[in-house]
Amino acid sequence: MIENQLDEKLDRRKQRTRRMLRDALLALIVEKGYDDLSVQDITEKADLRRATFYLHYTDKNELLEAVLREIFDELVKELEPLIQSDALGGKTQVETFAVMYRHIAANSRLYRIILGGQGGAATTRGIRAYLAGHTLAMLKKLPAAQVLMPIDVLANYMAGAELSLMTWWLESDQPYPVEDMAAMTQQLILKGVMGVVREKNG
Repeated sequence: MIENQLDEKLDRRKQRTRRMLRDALLALIVEKGYDDLSVQDITEKADLRRATFYLHYTDKNELLEAVLREIFDELVKELEPLIQSDALGGKTQVETFAVMYRHIAANSRLYRIILGGQGGAATTRGIRAYLAGHTLAMLKKLPAAQVLMPIDVLANYMAGAELSLMTWWLESDQPYPVEDMAAMTQQLILKGVMGVVREKNG
C-alpha cells in the first residue's frame, strides 16, 4: 500500500515536471522561436534545474517531439471516429480536413513557427511521418488490387501535400476560411491537379 502511494506520488511529480517543461518550451517558442533556444533557457523559464531536465529528456529536440506528439494525439483523438470509418484514414470526408485546419488555426502561433522552419527540418519530417503513418495504417487494410502503386508512396504523397498546404495557409495569414481550405485540400488529395483543372477543348 505504501509502495503504491509512493509510486503514485512519484508519477504525479514526473507528470508535473514534464508539464512545466512543456509549458516553458511552448511559451519560449512563441516568444523567440525555436532555433536559438537552449536547455538552459527552458529550465530557467520552468524554474527547474538543468539536471532535472536531463532526467526526462536528452535534449530540446526530444522535448519538442514529445510536445508535438501530445498535441497530435489530441488531434487524432478528435479525428478517430472519422478515421476509423474511412478506408483512406478519413480523407474521403471533408470534415476530417476541417478538423485539422481548425486545430491548426487554434494553435496558429505555435504551428507558424514550427512549420515555418524554426522547429528544424527534423521536426517537419516528424510531422509528415506522423501524418503518413495514420494513412498508411488504413491503406494496409485495403485489398492490394485496389491500390495501383506502393502504399508507402501514396501515404507520403498525401501527407506531404497536406503539410505543404497547411504551411502555406499559415504563412499567408489564413487567406481562405477553414471550410474552404478543407474542401480544396480534399479535392486535391483525392483528385490531383487534373481533377480540378479544365483542359482546353480541341
